[in-house]
Amino acid sequence: MKRVETDDAKAATTSAPLAARSQRPLDCLILEDHTLFGQLLAGMLRSLPGIGDVTLATTVASGIATAAAQKLDLVILDLMLPDGHGLQVLQTVVAQRPDVACIILSSKADECVFSADYAKNILALIDKTAAFESLRLEVEAIVRSRLGGLSAAAGVDPERVLRPRELEVFEQIGKGLSTRAIARNLGITMHTVNTHRKAIVAKLGVVGAELVRMATVHNQTLPLPDRAPSRRR
Repeated sequence: MKRVETDDAKAATTSAPLAARSQRPLDCLILEDHTLFGQLLAGMLRSLPGIGDVTLATTVASGIATAAAQKLDLVILDLMLPDGHGLQVLQTVVAQRPDVACIILSSKADECVFSADYAKNILALIDKTAAFESLRLEVEAIVRSRLGGLSAAAGVDPERVLRPRELEVFEQIGKGLSTRAIARNLGITMHTVNTHRKAIVAKLGVVGAELVRMATVHNQTLPLPDRAPSRRR
């Protein structure tokens, strides 16, 4: 797959969540060839407020068929399927629903790179080893941004709501670093940094200068030895 990295100007236009378009529950597609794992994910999604119909597809062909038959708001994709690549399904969905939200499931999430064509759609990359809790947090953030818009982040604890890699990116933002510098420091691609930034914005409910201010204040509360990029929760 071709490696595409977006620049800081691209990040500025794609970091905010997609705008809310209605108050109806979000209809979802899960593309996952491990049926039991997919069923467990579907059950978890159905328990969340703001989620409507949840369809599980186990092949690219069935995913494309579902995309053609339903108006999807959210797709959760495994990338490697027996009959093709998960992005084939995303391509079909985007052709019909240009503002569809997408979450990628991967065993090597930080190494995933995608065409810039999907930069606004892919809102999170989740490692399968931590899929359930991480997916719940990401979906709740998407529901808030789609159905309720961005809200003030007063009282939100980044340590509690952000995943470890997101927290690292957040702390780097608080140091005033560019997307390119953050990618270099953390050993990930600029595209991955942009994706984590979008997840941070959705979870904390702040953008732009307010996000930088919040990250800077957060960094000031850390003990000095913990202010390194390698810190993990």
